[in-house]
Amino acid sequence: MLHSLTLTELARAYRTGELRAVEVTRAFLERLEPGPVYRLVTAQRALSQAERADAMFAQGRDYGPLQGIPVALKDLMDTKGDVTAAGAKVFLRNPPAVRDCPAAARLDAAGAVFLGKTNMTELAFSGLGLNPHFGTPGNALDPARVPGGSSSGAGVAVASGLAAAAVGSDTGGSVRIPAAFGGLVGLKTTDGTVPTDGCVALSTTLDTLGPITHTVEDAWHLLRVLAGEVPTPFAPGDVKGLRLLAPSTVLQEGLETEVAAAFGRACERLIARGATVETCELPVLAEISGLYGRYGSFAALESLALYEDLLGREGANFDPRVAARILQGRSRTATDYIRLGYERRRLQREFWGACRGFDAVLAPTVAILPPKVTDLETDAAYYATNAAVLRNTTVFNILGGPAVSVPCGEMVGMMIAARPQQEALVLTVARALEA
Repeated sequence: MLHSLTLTELARAYRTGELRAVEVTRAFLERLEPGPVYRLVTAQRALSQAERADAMFAQGRDYGPLQGIPVALKDLMDTKGDVTAAGAKVFLRNPPAVRDCPAAARLDAAGAVFLGKTNMTELAFSGLGLNPHFGTPGNALDPARVPGGSSSGAGVAVASGLAAAAVGSDTGGSVRIPAAFGGLVGLKTTDGTVPTDGCVALSTTLDTLGPITHTVEDAWHLLRVLAGEVPTPFAPGDVKGLRLLAPSTVLQEGLETEVAAAFGRACERLIARGATVETCELPVLAEISGLYGRYGSFAALESLALYEDLLGREGANFDPRVAARILQGRSRTATDYIRLGYERRRLQREFWGACRGFDAVLAPTVAILPPKVTDLETDAAYYATNAAVLRNTTVFNILGGPAVSVPCGEMVGMMIAARPQQEALVLTVARALEA
């Protein structure tokens, strides 16, 4: 089926003449309608982009692997002529965007096809993926469970064959969590690698954009375009001889049985491929994990600055759980915010100093399996579960470098993280595990 083909497989089929972009785009559009997965389906633009891609192929103009590929965009990215809702119904009153955000413009220039804008947690402020305004998409592998957030619709679109690939955002895990819960690859990019201009902000310090895909190779191709780099073939290196650290502190604490077993098997597979995996305590992780408890989070403090006035006027029209998390920032001082930045930089230095001699760090992406939606009806259950889901991923947002989640079990992901600008390395390790 066309819908099950990966980005790389579609790209190959276009170049052999087996498939045409318009044919593929129409097949996807036939399955799409606004709802919990897509808030907006942009059929007219998608067909126009597909026609352009086919015309370029006919003229011998090849702009790279994304040419003609049907992709979904998280509904916090501006696309020309469309309203950007960011999961908030109050934003539906905003005028349509006058231009594509830079990341979307790069995709368009590479020949990608925009199927539409996918639903998300309001303002991207949760790792669970619930949205009371536009609906919560069921997990593609078990509809009774949460999809993971905040890029919920983006993850479900790819996992359900409603897009060949998607772009999500990641501030505390919002690309990697839906990828782990949906059996996909999700890459949190190095801070600043992909421009976030023209995107609705949660944290101006930590927001990143990144790919959600079926395979590691697909993620590489999408990354290159998003980062404004020339398309190049994915050529993963050998993991033989790599030293990988699997810290036990925080990242392996309190794991559900299935998660611990899947993570252990994944480490064994990397060892079988020639890597060295070492487990040890790393006390600095406890400091990193406790950073927000001491000073507040970047997301709460910065979103308060962005949206406090709007919440004051429209509070009744917001998800009360999201509003409550934002308003937590009111209890913090300006000096808390300044110290948060100072401490982040100190902890980055200490962490990577403690990892000297290791190439990358391994951890379960999420400590628990995706919970059932019905188990989150009380606020207490929601907040506790959200914290558990975000615990491991948030560590690497604080650290600022790339981190990729790759499937290692049913609804379980292994996270591979490294120093800033080492996307190729983490994808190489992920490919070894995927293989």
